[in-house]
Amino acid sequence: MSVAEELRDPWGWLVAGISGGLGWAVLGSVLAGPAAVLVPVGIGAAVLGTKVAVGAARNSGEPRDDRADRPRDRLPDTPRGTIQHDLLLRARAAVARMDDLAGRPSDTWIAGEVQQVLAESRPVADSMQEMAGRVTLLDSSIVAARPNDLAQEIATLQRRLRQTSDADVRREQQRALAALDAQAESVDRLLRRRDTLLAQMQAATVGLEGLAARSGELVALGPASHDSAEAARIVGDLTASLDAVRLGVDEARNILRDL
Repeated sequence: MSVAEELRDPWGWLVAGISGGLGWAVLGSVLAGPAAVLVPVGIGAAVLGTKVAVGAARNSGEPRDDRADRPRDRLPDTPRGTIQHDLLLRARAAVARMDDLAGRPSDTWIAGEVQQVLAESRPVADSMQEMAGRVTLLDSSIVAARPNDLAQEIATLQRRLRQTSDADVRREQQRALAALDAQAESVDRLLRRRDTLLAQMQAATVGLEGLAARSGELVALGPASHDSAEAARIVGDLTASLDAVRLGVDEARNILRDL
């Protein structure tokens, strides 16, 4: 805690008051006049000050989680009609379906199971929002690199290189070809990362849709069957599906960090 927070802590004042009272009990018979009051007050103030200083110093060395304060990347909106936009809409629809189902069961156990699935599905949909933005950013980078024109330029330069006999010209052509090859490798990496992210978005979307369907099954069973084998099977499926969806999203986060 900070100094201000330490001062607001009621336990610090309580300890200081007790310490001052003990000081008065011990020294009251020895001291006379104003000193009989001022000395215990000073003891209490010293105890409070020590607690505040030690508490503030201890907490100043603790690591601070500043992830919430970090600026977020300004990712582009996903254009309508793109694969990532359609997957994002489907994922949000699945979470909205689970949100609707969570308020329907009268049985507290069934309601709790569906609400737990909903609570763990919402972060997945939030992560997919970032994934969709990253895919859109990759799309724009790929378009800007002109992969078709780049392949044609490489083929043309390779043909000229085979026909050139001048050493100086060949050296410059080889340097240009090396630069083009490096650019082509960069485009290839962009394409692979885009395809990987899209595949993981699709897996997460299908997983969320499966969770919504199983949640609907569980709610449809009703309160009388929550102890049945069917209810247990559905809950087991929900748990396994949640684990699979979270694993896929964690893998996608690793790719995003590489980007």
